[in-house]
Amino acid sequence: MPASPTNGAVRRLLVAGLGNASHPLTRHSVGQLLVKNLAKRACADPLHIRGSSRLDTVKFGRHANLFSQITLRAPPSVSDQRDLELYFLVPKAAMNINGPPVVAAFEHLVPAAERHPLRRTPSPEQVAPPSPASDASSSRQSSRRSSPAPPKNLRHLVTIQDDLDLAPSKLKYQSGGGPRGHNGVRSVSKSLTSDKYHRLWVGIGRPEERSDVARYVLSPMARSEVQTCEMDDNGGRGGEVLERAWAEILRIAFAEP
Repeated sequence: MPASPTNGAVRRLLVAGLGNASHPLTRHSVGQLLVKNLAKRACADPLHIRGSSRLDTVKFGRHANLFSQITLRAPPSVSDQRDLELYFLVPKAAMNINGPPVVAAFEHLVPAAERHPLRRTPSPEQVAPPSPASDASSSRQSSRRSSPAPPKNLRHLVTIQDDLDLAPSKLKYQSGGGPRGHNGVRSVSKSLTSDKYHRLWVGIGRPEERSDVARYVLSPMARSEVQTCEMDDNGGRGGEVLERAWAEILRIAFAEP
């Protein structure tokens, strides 16, 4: 398992492809196809410093994933010149339980101080010692209720998944919001207890008959659709969807405050 990153040393972005790893190249797993090729695209970028595009099996907690870690230097156009650590993740779980492995990886790779930036530890002078009379009462009250969870900073997470409402090979960015009927996104939001993370939706279109949706999403993509998400290893560039997704990843990762 990769070591936990050092606090504050780099930018971080976890890019998770949602899908069914047991059914590659099907429409419902287009997000995972794209993540595998985004790792190749990152290694072909002039900003690449280190890291391999090969996704190896790595466990975060008890969850197995395909995983790659790649480091890029910051482009000259941004003021914050910290390097970027990109984490590419393909959960090996079924689509509707993609959430737990994504969250386990997120919590391992992104330090707690960055996941919960508003959490503060009060200094000793800010905490008044309880009086003997109130001590027992306060203990009973605190045992009956737990402190609210601190807010999460989820700018370090992007999920990529299929979208029935977009035409094939279209790409759409979304910041937060509901799952739009997608079980993988619903699982991630439930596991995070938040929906405030980045998403890239990849169009797969809809079948003519609504009753055919389940069969349609689990059917293989056409070769032309696959090519839009693939990397041309000889040319150093990818298909149109891959290039648009890579531009969005860089935009999200290097966005200035």
